[in-house]
Amino acid sequence: MDEEEFGVRGTEVQPPAGTQAIGRALAVLKLLAAEGTELGLSAIAGELNLSSGTAHRIVRALSAEGLVAHNPRTDSYYLGTGTILLGQAAQRGFGLDKALPVLEQINAETQESVNLAVREGAESVVMLRVQSTLPLRFEQHTGARFPLYTTASGKAILAFSSDADAYVSGLPPRLTQLTERTLTDPVELSAQLDKIRRRGYSIDEEENVAGVRCVGAPILDADGRAQAALVIQVPTVRMPTKRIRELGERVVTAAKEIAQFVPIDRIMSR
Repeated sequence: MDEEEFGVRGTEVQPPAGTQAIGRALAVLKLLAAEGTELGLSAIAGELNLSSGTAHRIVRALSAEGLVAHNPRTDSYYLGTGTILLGQAAQRGFGLDKALPVLEQINAETQESVNLAVREGAESVVMLRVQSTLPLRFEQHTGARFPLYTTASGKAILAFSSDADAYVSGLPPRLTQLTERTLTDPVELSAQLDKIRRRGYSIDEEENVAGVRCVGAPILDADGRAQAALVIQVPTVRMPTKRIRELGERVVTAAKEIAQFVPIDRIMSR
């Protein structure tokens, strides 16, 4: 290969021009999305370690494209309508617009909350959610993320992922507990993943949130690898063992239905 492919001999390859600016702009959007509320310019600059001038230039450029909006009454910023359009386009691209009615149907049948989650590294992230309308329910929002090993969604995805063994072997000898029932032993997690593969669905026994039991099923691609997971969340008082089996069978059927909507050439989880 020519030296030009690597840059000047003996030096590191420099990132393409504009990479830093793009990264900073994306960081602003992710910050506003994570906060879920308005942020002033000084707060944005402080959170991202930017100068006030740099933060102002980035926010102004994003505002010009409709990705960020300004509230003149509070002199603060929030995600603009342009992000809604991008999100809707992405949902259509992955078939999630067609998946939503499936979640709504399960919600109508069970009166319980239903999630569709994807994998991002070592976490599962809620992408779609239909909330239970019953007085006793677990409140959650899209974008919520949790360790893979603590959730029904994460374990369902892991069980049918090509790197499941590598993930488990890379865990520390004792896992961090989120509740008294969180798995702490990677060996036990590996055994659970084997059981999920045989049974077809995963169970969260109050491992992520105390008082909430969940069942989840993988949304598989043509090669049998998990693209995402569908989960039903139920307060423990409404989830006896018999109901776990019933909802497990239901969520497996629904996950197979959703898998038909996901384009075969697009990767949903990473």
